[in-house]
Amino acid sequence: MKKGSRISFIVITCAAFGAAAAVIVFFVYTLHLRTIYRETALEINDAILASNDITLSCGSDTFEIAPAAADYYNKFLLHGKTVVYSRKEVPETDQTIIMNISGSTLSFTGIEDGSAVAVRWKTPQDEKHFIVRSQITYMQLKANFDNCKRKAKG
Repeated sequence: MKKGSRISFIVITCAAFGAAAAVIVFFVYTLHLRTIYRETALEINDAILASNDITLSCGSDTFEIAPAAADYYNKFLLHGKTVVYSRKEVPETDQTIIMNISGSTLSFTGIEDGSAVAVRWKTPQDEKHFIVRSQITYMQLKANFDNCKRKAKG
């Protein structure tokens, strides 16, 4: 084998192994991210089910809701088509929907035209951030907030 052919073979082989390693690392990262998100969603589910003191707020509107009314947001988190793709922290805005659950805070902030949602779960011990996409958009979460507000205000 000529020296140029040998070098080309080594370069191509290294590139193939590098690409394979990158794919493996990507899948491991994605699986790890999904696992952390799922564990957090189940932790939030347990907190909602165990709480009798839940308030919902957005902007200057704050009101109490029953745990059953919080179920819509819980379903959003646990929906099978919800895909988590980042753990980036996104600052809350005046349009952030905030749910206080017995000393812990769950917030939803619409980003990227509302098609993606930044989820923040803050407990006295920990704080976790996720950016997700789902069949349920931020606009639907906000519409549910408005419905809950109408019911709470009577």
